[in-house]
Amino acid sequence: MRKLRLCAVFLLALLGLATTDLPADSQKALKLDKTFETWLKDEVNYLITGEEKKLFLSLETDGERNAFISAFWARRDPLPVTAANEFKEEHYRRLDEAKSKYGIHTDRGRIFILLGPPNTIDNETSGKIVFPCEVWNYTNLSLPGLPNSLRLLFFKQWGVGQFKLYSPLFDGLEYLVPQRHYDFGPGDDAEIRNLIRSYMGIDFLMATQSVTAGTDQLESERILATLRDPAAFEALRPSDKPRVTTTVSLEKLPFDADGFYSEDGRGNFYYDAALSVSPADLTFERSGEKLYGRADVFVTVRDRGRNVVAQFNDQLSLELTEAEMEAKKGYGLGYAFSQLLIPGEYTVNILLRDYVGSRVGEKDLHVSLPATGRSTPLLLAGRIVPLSLEAAAATGKADAARLPFTFGKSKVTPRTDGVFGPEENIYLYFEIYRQTADSGDYRVEYAILDARQARVRSDGETLSLPAGERSLPVHKVFSPKGLADGVHSLSVRVEDALAGTAVLESSAPFTVSSAPRPPGTFSFEQAYRPSPESRYTELGRQSFFRRDFAGARRFFGIALSTAPGYVPAKVLLARCHAIEGNDGPALDLLLPLAEEGVNDGEVFTVLGSIYYGRKDLERTARYLERAAELTVESVEVLNFLGSVYLEMGKKDKARETLSRSLLIKADQPLVKALFESLGK
Repeated sequence: MRKLRLCAVFLLALLGLATTDLPADSQKALKLDKTFETWLKDEVNYLITGEEKKLFLSLETDGERNAFISAFWARRDPLPVTAANEFKEEHYRRLDEAKSKYGIHTDRGRIFILLGPPNTIDNETSGKIVFPCEVWNYTNLSLPGLPNSLRLLFFKQWGVGQFKLYSPLFDGLEYLVPQRHYDFGPGDDAEIRNLIRSYMGIDFLMATQSVTAGTDQLESERILATLRDPAAFEALRPSDKPRVTTTVSLEKLPFDADGFYSEDGRGNFYYDAALSVSPADLTFERSGEKLYGRADVFVTVRDRGRNVVAQFNDQLSLELTEAEMEAKKGYGLGYAFSQLLIPGEYTVNILLRDYVGSRVGEKDLHVSLPATGRSTPLLLAGRIVPLSLEAAAATGKADAARLPFTFGKSKVTPRTDGVFGPEENIYLYFEIYRQTADSGDYRVEYAILDARQARVRSDGETLSLPAGERSLPVHKVFSPKGLADGVHSLSVRVEDALAGTAVLESSAPFTVSSAPRPPGTFSFEQAYRPSPESRYTELGRQSFFRRDFAGARRFFGIALSTAPGYVPAKVLLARCHAIEGNDGPALDLLLPLAEEGVNDGEVFTVLGSIYYGRKDLERTARYLERAAELTVESVEVLNFLGSVYLEMGKKDKARETLSRSLLIKADQPLVKALFESLGK
């Protein structure tokens, strides 16, 4: 039996299959001999997949473990016909070099072991403009699924500790610059970009934007996720042996997320979203006498046409003493944010990174905001508390900062996982919006349904909306006590008390569970607090993408009445005028900006488009050249400029410009064909 089991283990390891069918008593992880522990934790920790590790820890004898190790290296041997295992030899050579230069449990050590030595390393160690940094340039990688070239930036924040691998998505320029020397506003990195470009050069600036030419921040993060995930990285290696296929994803960090919308009283909607992470998925690291944790959030809101209408990031930092950590043992993590949107359909993409554990999770929330709504959705919460008088008064101000899930005089804490203990209360919140024909009196019926949709409890009430008021907030508390563990739903029907017409028919699922819940939560939230000019420019941008140019111009006009020199509003308003064929007002807005030397590539791109329409190729080229300088990796600008050069008969310049475009993004068949037609 032992021999048969050993053969089975060897075959499973060789084929790379999971071990879920092994007997239960073999799944327990026995204490490993030091040699095997070192092999697992230090020698192959960046290569071994989760399934392989699970199998290795389930083995019971040293003989089985040695057989597994032999099979582990055999399935990675690129040339089995030779006596040597070239992959294994190269791996240990890299391991030894990484250990001596960088340490093996560091970001630089991991990348060196996985990819080998970079072709070049650009160092910036003075710490004057940016923290000590290294850019590792790889130019001839041959791993299918990874770009042929990578530029990986490592930085040592505040000049202490180990070099960390930089994420263009989660870290951003503000984490590279000693802000004790420079006073940059949150989210405003234009000045930082110009500073870095002036002192560090264009190549370093590009390394802060993406890990390879022609990719955006999200795709860069997917590439970095591949380098963090042994299973995804293993799947890149070419092989004719059977293997488990692996899809690269950003779903390694699990979290729950949900959203809710409510009218702002001016025809738009506040969209609030919350996420939660279970205690088991939070990781901390010790430094001195304290424990540190950090989660990074990156949110992108896209409309139905996939246009980005909002994008922001946030850093959630935890710093605890031993006593605080003990007192808050078992706490989860919660985060909420708010965004102002016009009616329409949107996808809210949330990326969450556990900085210490280097895991990333991703969720998409879909929302449809009606032009004329009768009510909000149903919101199930773990708590509803009254706001202070001062906070409640501020929520009614048009341009006041708004905390997420704040409605009138109440603050709601949503339960994103929808799970409630039998001794907890379930808080329900929603709003009813009066229509012209409504009486103002509403009959509300509540019902709790079991998994078979059978009614197990019901209740009802009649509510009245005060004269002159548009919205009626509804609060209701339910007790799940006596309900069996499992899935249930809360059903709500609202009708006009006099006319009997339906106003709302909806239900929200929830789960009753006797399992212990976290005793508390590390709670964070980001208020929606843009400046007035930024607020109305955001709304104008949303209308612009909807091709509602009249609405967009109205919002941009409000923004500029608040801040006459606000460049983003001027540029977008000029684009509206240009699309509508009104070049004069567009030029009146943009030419002064160009003469002032504003460092905004879109100013010069729009100017180039206007003069192209006027057949003034010399001015078109001049403005597009400036745009290409400011938008260093925009293939759209380069292709536009290249075509203009062709029309001007400047064949050499056209070829040079299109060549730059293809270096950034090779997959452009039409551009490539045009480039090749130009000859040498």
